Amino acid sequence: MRPPVLEKLAGTTIKVTFVNTGASASPISSALLDNAEGLVNSVSAQSSGNGFYYALHQLPNSAGWYVNEWRAVIQANSYTERQFVRTRKMETD
Repeated sequence: MRPPVLEKLAGTTIKVTFVNTGASASPISSALLDNAEGLVNSVSAQSSGNGFYYALHQLPNSAGWYVNEWRAVIQANSYTERQFVRTRKMETD
């Protein structure tokens, strides 16, 4: 089974979401990492209600592979969730 990949144009903004219904999570953060696990940018998650959170990341201007990493603390336990992000340059003929 292949993990899902979010594909976006390089240089645009991506909105990523985290769902945690049930126990309250605090703090929650989202980071964008490059292929060497270097930090590209990170933000605190914003609640949109009912256990749904979102984060906005500005993507680099170059094509490449990245990882969006969510970190949350729920009742003193740490949780991490990751997803692939692929950026592509716009190609015109």
